[in-house]
Amino acid sequence: MIVLTDIAKQYGRVRANDSISLTLEPGRIYALVGENGAGKSTLMRILAGHTVPDSGTIAVRGASHARLTPALAASLGVGMLYQDPLDFPALPVWENFRLGGTARTRTEVIDKLGELSNHLGVCFLPGEAIASLTVGERQLLELLRLLDLGATTLILDEPTTGITPEQKRSLFGLLTRLAREENHTVVLVTHKLSEALEMADAIFVMRQGRLVSTLETPCGEDELVRLMFGEAVDRAGDVPPVSAPQTRRMVLDRAVFAGPKYHLGPLNIAAAPGEMIGLAGLDGSGQELFLRGLCGLDRLAEGGLELDGRRFERNDFKTLHKAGVHFVPADRMSQALFPDLSIREHILLAFPDQAGRLEDFRREQCEGRFNLRAHPDTPAKSLSGGNQQRLLLSLIPDGAPLLLMEHPTRGLDAGSSLQVWEHLRERCRDGATIFFFSPDLDEVIEHSHRVLVFYDRMLVADVPRAQATVETLGALMAGKNLEAWHAA
Repeated sequence: MIVLTDIAKQYGRVRANDSISLTLEPGRIYALVGENGAGKSTLMRILAGHTVPDSGTIAVRGASHARLTPALAASLGVGMLYQDPLDFPALPVWENFRLGGTARTRTEVIDKLGELSNHLGVCFLPGEAIASLTVGERQLLELLRLLDLGATTLILDEPTTGITPEQKRSLFGLLTRLAREENHTVVLVTHKLSEALEMADAIFVMRQGRLVSTLETPCGEDELVRLMFGEAVDRAGDVPPVSAPQTRRMVLDRAVFAGPKYHLGPLNIAAAPGEMIGLAGLDGSGQELFLRGLCGLDRLAEGGLELDGRRFERNDFKTLHKAGVHFVPADRMSQALFPDLSIREHILLAFPDQAGRLEDFRREQCEGRFNLRAHPDTPAKSLSGGNQQRLLLSLIPDGAPLLLMEHPTRGLDAGSSLQVWEHLRERCRDGATIFFFSPDLDEVIEHSHRVLVFYDRMLVADVPRAQATVETLGALMAGKNLEAWHAA
């Protein structure tokens, strides 16, 4: 049993945790919910030993501690899976898996990795570089590593972000077995209330740094929303009409994108100003390479790319960025932000012409437009997931013609997600073209004028909004009904 008593943590004027007390019992699954910035991650980082509390105690197996270090927490069986995996991209899978463990031969490590992989129904190539894995695959590998290190209290921060529905079912099945059969304690830090209601025996609700309620399941989703936000959160409005449907903003002409593992194409696609185009596909199906090719991170091997009448035979990243192509990756901390740089420093890098009025511009851009309420000297790594996404959006200049988004609401609560989508809709109304990928098909359908579906590293369907249903997209993503769809 773990007992947290009067845990408090303050950053400047912000009380991230305000005298929080709760108990975690073996054999149970808990969900920790709350809007972004409510203090969820801070509390769990304190339990995992990565953040030092200002006051309070943590009792584990009857022994009380004023604070835990990562090593002490691990020795007590506490392991945390972060939203952004803690790994070394330059090292192969097997070396990442053995980090922190006892000395073992390569063969012993690979055998253990294979044994634990069977629990999740996944397969890792031991010699593959971490950098070539998706965010979801890296999360799964990190979970296996924690189990190998003997973690019996598992804290998972947004664990289903970036993984396929099949992997999610396997993950939930594994977590259930660990809790019910092996007496593990599981804590899910999540903004997906449906998952909290599905999995948890009890739900802790946080708001503005305080624990406002502990609910035993089953309970109602409306009650959770009320406790989190004080009032129900409305859904976003309809997708705005395409501003210039006959105008071609972006054209791919027999384009072939070459990634480190495979090629995608040839692609013949046109998109108009004001068009919001969703991408659907299981991890590794091609949508990641599509976005990376459009922004120049992966090579244009054949064909051409046209943007606002200008043709590019080579997709150089810097050239496309200057032309107004902006990519927002799912892995914010390693691919988009500088972890140790502050909000102020990020703004200065993105808008050097505003150096003379930096503070006024930051208040207008970050606080006024994106509700980024954090001290300007706060480093990016200390921001909540919602505030990291707000910072990224604030770095995109007005008038950018083409936005490419991976998981635009990754790790965000309902209120923050609504703000992001309203901002993207506003950009569409102003004439931007947006391509976005989300593993949540309901989200893809709700916010798209049409949906491009990828299967087996191919673009297999361009589905109009009127025909886009979860059943239709799901079947196409699984390689079913392809002939019938194209015949129609």
